[in-house]
Amino acid sequence: MSLFEILIDSLCKEGSVREASEYFLWKKELDLSWVPSIRVYNIMLNGWFRSRKLKQGERLWEEMKKENVRPSVVTYGTLVEGYCRMRRVEKALEMVGDMTREGIAPNAIVYNPIIDALAEAGRFKEALGMLERFHVLEIGPTDSTYNSLIKGFCKAADLVGASKILKMMISRGLIPSPTTYNYFFRYFSRCGKVEEGMNLYAKLIESGYTPDRLTYHLLVKMLCEEGKLDMAVRVSKEMRHNGYDMDLATSTMLIHLLCKMHRLEEAFAEFEDMIRRGIVPQYLTFQRMKAELKRQGMTEMAQKLCKLMSSVPYSGNLPNTYGGDREDAFTRRKSIIRKAKAFSDMLKDCKDPSELRQYRNSSENAVSSEKYVMKDIEGKWNSVETSMISVSTQQGAIMGFWNTWDSVCNCSRLFQKILLFFPLQFCRHDNKVNMESNELIYCCHGYINRCNLS
Repeated sequence: MSLFEILIDSLCKEGSVREASEYFLWKKELDLSWVPSIRVYNIMLNGWFRSRKLKQGERLWEEMKKENVRPSVVTYGTLVEGYCRMRRVEKALEMVGDMTREGIAPNAIVYNPIIDALAEAGRFKEALGMLERFHVLEIGPTDSTYNSLIKGFCKAADLVGASKILKMMISRGLIPSPTTYNYFFRYFSRCGKVEEGMNLYAKLIESGYTPDRLTYHLLVKMLCEEGKLDMAVRVSKEMRHNGYDMDLATSTMLIHLLCKMHRLEEAFAEFEDMIRRGIVPQYLTFQRMKAELKRQGMTEMAQKLCKLMSSVPYSGNLPNTYGGDREDAFTRRKSIIRKAKAFSDMLKDCKDPSELRQYRNSSENAVSSEKYVMKDIEGKWNSVETSMISVSTQQGAIMGFWNTWDSVCNCSRLFQKILLFFPLQFCRHDNKVNMESNELIYCCHGYINRCNLS
């Protein structure tokens, strides 16, 4: 490959097809006698179709034919795969006809995407017909071809059809891969067919087959969803024995099922193992376990759970609500909302801004960080007071304040000050008071939710 081909190929693979196209056009303008090679066109066509830019790809294809650049089997394979990816199988079949008329024999690059698209669309008769045409070729169908058909049949819940394709695949001397069997396990998991799924799993183990990580994840998911705890625990142990760890989703499902069955010691061990492996459990899982432990009187283990979760790194802008009780948080929430509603009512009834001046000096002892924030806010407000402030401008200023507020630790004092400051500003435009006071309450709710207090 030339340096130019390497450049545009790298850009296309990184998703920067427009930049590659600019270099392509620049080179054509720079040298009017330059005719791009078939390799350059293949790279650009692949880039446009992979980024789902159909119009640009078709435009380049027409330009290529005008330049009398003869397409190769790779070119047609790129076009067919691109059309199939965008569910335009008919157009892909037209391309197969065109390349046959030009004397170019289709190969696996051409047939596999078409068979996959037909099977995905449930058009199995046409897909099997294309498979028969594929058999005529010297190379014949590949394991990817059969996997596409099995995937399509399993998606259509046709287990008999999928089994026939599997037998055909084995009779052709091809060995099914973990991907092949995972399509069956996906079907069993989706339909809740535990017995069939475990029977297939047992047969595979007996025949010396080693499942991959996805196989185990699908099995654990199926068993947890169907409430088969003992089998789920057994499969998870086999999974670890074969060197695979469970991900967040499967571990969470297993913990929830263990809690539901009141096997809390095992649930705690699994929770602890998740943190040891560097996986941060979901907050919902922590809450559920903590509540169940307290309900069963296992307070010591509940305290260990809180300490364990508190050791997990969390954002410094949010309070650590994992340790201790949450009653203070709910009290704080109610207090903030109550003050917001009180000032909302005051704003609605206020006609004279001077009535609210008495509240200005009530929070002179606020921390220094609050003063800096308030100065910034007051400066923003003074800059727009020269003209009638629009509703959207005021709302933007309010939302900007809440973003700044995250950096302040003592929100209760700052909240008191902001509630005292905003009424004086809003009352200067009494025709917008009701809307802005409601916005203030809305912002309070938003801040509380972001602080994880609700």
